[in-house]
Amino acid sequence: MKALICIFFLSLGYSSFAQKGQHIQYSGSSNLPGVSDAVIVDDVPLVHTNQFLPLDKSGNIVGSGDINAQINQIFLNISSALKMAGSKPDQIVKLNIYIRNSSLISAVREQINKRFKSGKNPALSFVAGDLAHSDALISMDAIAVSAKSKMEGVNYLMPANLSSVQGVARAAILPAGPVVYVSGQAVKGELAEATRGTLEQLLATLVSLGLDKKDIVQIKSFIRPMSDLKVVEEEFTKFFKGGTIPPMVNVEWTSKDPVIEIELIASSPNTGSKSNQQLDFITPSGMTASPVYCKVTRINYGQKVYISGLYGQVTGNADSELASIFNLMGTILKNTGSDFRHLVKATYYVGNDVHSAKLNEIRPKYYDPLRPPAASKAMVKEVGKPQAGVSIDMIGVVIR
Repeated sequence: MKALICIFFLSLGYSSFAQKGQHIQYSGSSNLPGVSDAVIVDDVPLVHTNQFLPLDKSGNIVGSGDINAQINQIFLNISSALKMAGSKPDQIVKLNIYIRNSSLISAVREQINKRFKSGKNPALSFVAGDLAHSDALISMDAIAVSAKSKMEGVNYLMPANLSSVQGVARAAILPAGPVVYVSGQAVKGELAEATRGTLEQLLATLVSLGLDKKDIVQIKSFIRPMSDLKVVEEEFTKFFKGGTIPPMVNVEWTSKDPVIEIELIASSPNTGSKSNQQLDFITPSGMTASPVYCKVTRINYGQKVYISGLYGQVTGNADSELASIFNLMGTILKNTGSDFRHLVKATYYVGNDVHSAKLNEIRPKYYDPLRPPAASKAMVKEVGKPQAGVSIDMIGVVIR
């Protein structure tokens, strides 16, 4: 019987086999080398890095026009940040990868596959578009297990040998215990005004949860155009004046109104004992609940599941493409001990209006309207796979 089950999953291009490591389990795919379909991690401290470009410690680009040299420099930067955080590359559970164009993906996968032991590959997600440096072909941020268990609150790290925007942490350690995911928020206006207003709105959300700026672990901004990133960085510097700016990730999207959307991850100390639920789905005061995404989700306890960016069967039909993504997601969730009711964070990258609209239509078919994941949806130049119209990046929990 077990052999028949194995053959069935292999026929789908999927293997349910999981390998155990220290605090980490890997669920592998039979299709793509260098990628786990999902990685399960225990409730332990996790390092979230800044988005690293292929820059040396002086801020100069390395390997202009050479994707392999740039990947090597980024891993050197990530390794330095992880070392200070009591971690190392083989403890990475997720890599978020941003590339100039989708034609680079095969080279990136090949290089990543060389850096990890077989069967112990991190989950990966890709999105393509303009980057923060005109000569950069790639940038990355990482999530990894940290050995630093004795600490209170979020720990910001600033290794002196890494180039970064002044005042921005190169990495932050999320303590074990409750964590919140705040969906993307957006205030309209010109870029500076919109950034400032959105940060203030996010702070109000945190305060409603009994949290503050110091609890933020990482901030991701979807902006247009990327060439105006300095405007965003200046507003962050003002907003966090007198304190450390959490690790920043910046993704170019094609939205014209609003021009920026910002999401964040934050530690939520002393909240787990106040809820007997594994997950809380929260609509802060003054906001309206949605059946397809939650304004804030909170994990109170349990193992996290990081799922690699999902793509569907590209047939030219958005309905079938999205249906195949959600069916694959259901299979992965089942094999990792989770389900659609235990998703906590979604990032949807869409390439056009048709896929964006169809995504809105299909989500109610799979989500419990009382507990959909927190989410951001960004229309981008390329979703990371030629001819694909959508990619979905998910975090869930193992059901307890």
